[in-house]
Amino acid sequence: MSRGARNDRGAVAVMFALLAVVFMSIAAMGVDLGNAWQEKRQVQAGSDLATEAGAGIKGANLPSNGTVNSCTYGAAGAVSTDQSVKDIASYLASQAYPSNTGPAYSSMLANLPGQLTDCNMSNGEVVYGTPTFSGGAWHVTFNKNQLSLVAPPKTVDFGLAGIMGFHSVDVNGVSTVEIKSPKFSALPFYAFSGCDYGPQTLQQPNNGHAAQNVMLYAPTDQNDAVLTNITPISYPVDTTGLANEPLTINGSNFTGVTKVGFFEPGNGVVGPQPVTLDNSVSTTFTINPAGTQINIPAIPNQTRGVAGVQEFWYIRVMKGGAWSTYSVDNNGNVQNSPVLSIGTPPLLCGQGSSQGNFGTLLLAHNPYTGQDNIGAANVALGLTNSLAVYPTGGPADGTCSSAQTQTVLWGPNGTDGTNCVDTDTGMSSNVATGGFLGKGPAAVPGNQYLLKPDGGKTKCANNGTQEATSVVLNQTVNNDTLTCFFLSSTTNVADVDADPTLGGYTGATPLISDNIYDSPRFAYVPVLKIQPANGGSNKYQIVDFRACFITDQPPSAVKGDSPSASNGLVTDGNGITSLQVVFLNPNALPNPPVKDGVINYIGSGTKVPLLVN
Repeated sequence: MSRGARNDRGAVAVMFALLAVVFMSIAAMGVDLGNAWQEKRQVQAGSDLATEAGAGIKGANLPSNGTVNSCTYGAAGAVSTDQSVKDIASYLASQAYPSNTGPAYSSMLANLPGQLTDCNMSNGEVVYGTPTFSGGAWHVTFNKNQLSLVAPPKTVDFGLAGIMGFHSVDVNGVSTVEIKSPKFSALPFYAFSGCDYGPQTLQQPNNGHAAQNVMLYAPTDQNDAVLTNITPISYPVDTTGLANEPLTINGSNFTGVTKVGFFEPGNGVVGPQPVTLDNSVSTTFTINPAGTQINIPAIPNQTRGVAGVQEFWYIRVMKGGAWSTYSVDNNGNVQNSPVLSIGTPPLLCGQGSSQGNFGTLLLAHNPYTGQDNIGAANVALGLTNSLAVYPTGGPADGTCSSAQTQTVLWGPNGTDGTNCVDTDTGMSSNVATGGFLGKGPAAVPGNQYLLKPDGGKTKCANNGTQEATSVVLNQTVNNDTLTCFFLSSTTNVADVDADPTLGGYTGATPLISDNIYDSPRFAYVPVLKIQPANGGSNKYQIVDFRACFITDQPPSAVKGDSPSASNGLVTDGNGITSLQVVFLNPNALPNPPVKDGVINYIGSGTKVPLLVN
């Protein structure tokens, strides 16, 4: 073998030794970096879960409406007393010390809130908004609907990579949770604070047939009985059905009375037939010899009775087959029909007025032109863009304008998050007829209208086997009832329509099935801070949204009750002249399913917390 061959073998050996060190270093680095990457994934997963915990159950800790820290990264830092910070600290401490006991756990739990709010991103931070790192610094754009965590770093020690001088690396996670709202259908109408619960009416303005403020069954009946007053005038709602609550009616000409009736007022139309006590069947009341007093040992208290239904019950008596005369004076006071209040029922706001209790939003809907055609398109097809709640701090009078920076106005092609709206008092018959029924001069082309049968999504007919329909002005429409969606046969409309701050339902368990969200009679209506001025040119703040159902079912209605002939749509030969809805207590409704996606949080109602970063 030549000397050159022996030299080549020596060179190869040296190169192999050198390359072996490089390969071992690369392998060591790969192993350690893989470990670091795995730790990074675990830290990120923990950061995600901690941020979701900080947002609270169903996003309860958002939006942030409290104080924020002004730090070098921007005025978006949380403060240590925020519930979101406490919940994040609790989660991180419980993950570090699963037993949730011991001095180390207690110390971490006590110190973390301060550490996460000290304006120092390097040791972890909670902020409202999305944090970004650029130019060697952190930046946060404030968003009260977003909660972000830059997780405290975790040091990963290297093993073999130490050969190359790399001994450790810090890893952390960055997570953002944002609350959204389910995308929902909104009618182009409005309610206003104080008239946004219970049954309400929308009528064509100046339609020439304004009704009396209170409309009772058999309004033309007359007899000579005089009802002066009743004792007592109110009872709480009987939730047991067992209470024996007496009532005394004072007056004159009671001799010959055969029935006492408890009447519910109609909603834009005459009310339903009364709940009665009938002495021809059994002795349910007595009359004194002078005919000046009727004594009732117990008012009706069965499921369909009086005592268990939160309502204003108007009392009349029957003589000679006719109910006693009642009337309404110029101040709206009912004469010769005393009122028994059960619970704290919602007031009807200007019921029967020529302009109704709520009105229409003036919002563009391309390519439609003309106010009636635009309005009908908004009814039939839905709004092209989302509405939102006006931020706090707006003008106290409830108005708004482009002069305020927080104002979002509806543009020519629609604008998402519109929170300041123009209004029209009342409702055009053309808008309602075209949008709800697809008929008349404002009908939306293509047989599209709001109450068209929905393919059997709702089962409110034939014992829940098929969709309920009816014919209105020769158009087949959905005819769901509100009570069809009640979960219990003992629930009545009065249980689900009252303001929860004024005695309405406050329970945590819904009273209504989520199938209601499939009904074309269900929708949301924005609530304005004040009642718009008739004929005014102001724009108004949206302060809330209220779920509603198109129906004229009375407060006493229960599951299984049939709809009235109109079921909320009052018509004449030309079209719809009045629309009745029942505004619903949000506590009675289940959380709406996210079927059609989400939109930016509207400022109230159901929250959908989503991990967005």
